[in-house]
Amino acid sequence: MELIHLLNRTLFDAPDAARRSQLTTLLLGSLERGAAGVDIRIAGGGHPAPLLVTAAGSVVPVPVGGMPVGALADARFAEAQVHLDPGDLLLAYTDGVTEANGGPVHAEKFGAHRLRAALAAAAGLPPATLVDRLLHVVDEWLGGQAHDDIAVLAVCASAPA
Repeated sequence: MELIHLLNRTLFDAPDAARRSQLTTLLLGSLERGAAGVDIRIAGGGHPAPLLVTAAGSVVPVPVGGMPVGALADARFAEAQVHLDPGDLLLAYTDGVTEANGGPVHAEKFGAHRLRAALAAAAGLPPATLVDRLLHVVDEWLGGQAHDDIAVLAVCASAPA
């Protein structure tokens, strides 16, 4: 979490910082692999909560919280921990995924419910395949329309060899 505080101070110490009002959201994580999976520690600065996708198909948000980096000089950031059993996956994503406008009249957001459904349907797949399927579903939803940034990162605990 110290890195988020350092970035926040750097944004405020930069020349003309008040006029630029630069801010961002982010997640920083570290992981420790063990015999029974992976433990992940996540520090957050206002970013959407990552989603834990279990091998059985449940999709659970991992609330991290925190304020956007660069919003306030004395911003508060948050931290969470999550354990991944073999076959589980943690997905971090930008709000461009849930805010993608599409559907029949290109005015409805993709939303958290469609994101969770797409992830549940792809549970148990290798991370690259799951990400490809998710991006395909979002692209179909967009129907060729312009959109905000869309980025995803998947981390999994592989099954023992």
